[in-house]
Amino acid sequence: MSENLNLLESLLIALALGILIGAERGIARIRRNVEEKKTFAGIRTFTLVSLLGALSLYFAELFGKMFFVVSFFGFVLLVITAYIITSKIEKDVGTTTEITALLTFLYGALCMTEYRLVAVVLAIFTTVILYTKKPTHLFLGRITDEEFYATLKFAIIAFVILPFLPRDDYLGFFNPYKLWIIVVIISGIEFASYVIMKLIPPRKGLAVIGLLAGIVSSTALVMNASQESKREKALINSLAFSSALASSTVFLKLIIEVYIVNKSIVKEVSIPLLGMFFLGIAGALFLWKISMREERVEKINLTSPFTLGPALKFGAIFAIIIFLTTFANRYLGVGGVYFTSALGGILNLDAPTVSLASLANRDIASEVAALGIVIAGCINTISKAGIAFFWGSKEFSKLVVLSFSFPIIGASAYIVFSILSLT
Repeated sequence: MSENLNLLESLLIALALGILIGAERGIARIRRNVEEKKTFAGIRTFTLVSLLGALSLYFAELFGKMFFVVSFFGFVLLVITAYIITSKIEKDVGTTTEITALLTFLYGALCMTEYRLVAVVLAIFTTVILYTKKPTHLFLGRITDEEFYATLKFAIIAFVILPFLPRDDYLGFFNPYKLWIIVVIISGIEFASYVIMKLIPPRKGLAVIGLLAGIVSSTALVMNASQESKREKALINSLAFSSALASSTVFLKLIIEVYIVNKSIVKEVSIPLLGMFFLGIAGALFLWKISMREERVEKINLTSPFTLGPALKFGAIFAIIIFLTTFANRYLGVGGVYFTSALGGILNLDAPTVSLASLANRDIASEVAALGIVIAGCINTISKAGIAFFWGSKEFSKLVVLSFSFPIIGASAYIVFSILSLT
């Protein structure tokens, strides 16, 4: 009885995956206003294709592996024949539907194995790829040659060189393999946000762009907005709002980084960083209404973070700060760690955060690491306020400094209270 239920469950999952992919193909056909009789396959066909794949593998267990091989290659011949006929009728040489049909057959077969969760994930991912054709093409149209080449170079460094890096510790703290993994992860988070920003249509989604830009590079956004504020007087409020929003989002990014590097101190770090985030949002909200009266910011000029140069710089700064923090804690005490954190916060907020998180509960106390991250975040916010003050217009700098003062004051109060508690 249990075997029958397991078989039925696997077949139902295969049917569901076929329906999902077939529904997307049907929607795509409707969008193109193509008649059903001219298409290779629709929702019913894809459902049956997935079921055919599942049953082919099931019967292969009963009659031998050749049953599945013959079934699959027979289906391949059917797809090729259908493609030849439909391509002549439609005058279209596209092969997306045909390739999807072959994949659906294999997904159905995979549902009959212990890897059916993999089949579900792959089927959903396939459907997403198919459904996002238009925004994907729009995104590719916005990618510059420089961004694409830089991404390729970094991909080679990250995924080709990474496996060959030494995995031993040097000088007690420097592990090339672990260091580069962190660089890849942080750059990957930033790149994902950058991709989403690229997908957002121009002149829309100011709040979303501000939030995502905080993950990519809040400092770069503030610098760009400061320069734009002198050229675009009518957009000062919107630029200040996006700067405040981006500078607030960075605190959520720090929590994610700490979680990736060292889960044991997430709770200690989350409370002050969430406080700084909400205070930053409060500072941004009062700019929201006045920014709504302005035209939307057409674009925010941020270069792709998924490039070799910034990654190498981050890796170098990360290694240096780990060394300085370890040295300061050993020879200068807790005060040296806080000073190093503040110094690192001026240059780069990710590096001191990841460094302190990686050393927490090993070389330094978790409380010291958490406070060091807050100090770095506070100093970094102050430095961005300085950028707005020196590079932005007078009105823009006033708005930014005022909105940034919310998280700065909150962080300063937390730092003072924590230091008094630790002493």
